Amino acid sequence: MVGVRKKRQVLAFLSVVDLLTGKILISRYVVPSEEVVDWRSEFSGITKDTMNSAILSGAVFSGWLEARDKLWELMDDSTILVGQSLKFDLEVLGICHANIVDTAILTAEAVFPSIIPTKPLPRMWSLKSLAKDFLSLEIQNSNIGHSALEDAYAAREIAIWCSRNPEGLKLWAEKARRREKESKLKKKPQSHRKGSSKGDLPVSQSSRVQEHDTAYYEYYDDFRLSDLAEELGWPEGWDPWSD
Repeated sequence: MVGVRKKRQVLAFLSVVDLLTGKILISRYVVPSEEVVDWRSEFSGITKDTMNSAILSGAVFSGWLEARDKLWELMDDSTILVGQSLKFDLEVLGICHANIVDTAILTAEAVFPSIIPTKPLPRMWSLKSLAKDFLSLEIQNSNIGHSALEDAYAAREIAIWCSRNPEGLKLWAEKARRREKESKLKKKPQSHRKGSSKGDLPVSQSSRVQEHDTAYYEYYDDFRLSDLAEELGWPEGWDPWSD
């Protein structure tokens, strides 16, 4: 996806592979439907020049509608779509689809099995970190941006790995859950007290400084809801979505 006005995004490249065979079904540029204000080249791998070259060569879909029509030629309502954070892909394609396997949700639910489906998951793991943990595969390391095709294959392999290795997924989830608890304990502010002849009085309270990766493509990469809640000053355990 690339950025357009009002901080929205539109489709600029579509890659689709067959889950069972690995065959490439679609891997093609898509002419943005609106004026691009941010190509996000460091993530999308797309520049104005590469898009113009693709348009001149004719190797493009004329827009997201044509890309969606091509996808529907390969699937129907019963088709299972597999991917990472599919909400964003389906959104720019204008598709509402019930049959999906989302590797971001699948793995996060393994870590937080007690979270009911109507509640937001506290955290989701990035495609890059899942590929490294499950497949020992390094992806998204190119200095010219991510490859949509590489990401599609990575999501495919992660989904297959999880289905074939339920015990391995369980072990990974247990380790991840333990790291989450340890991380949460480390982040709790500590009160420092200093003794004096007038009794122990609180002298200072530590404050936590966080660094944020504001890159748009990292929206769900290693995201923690608890961190956001703490920054906004919400009481611990309060769920704003319940009101």
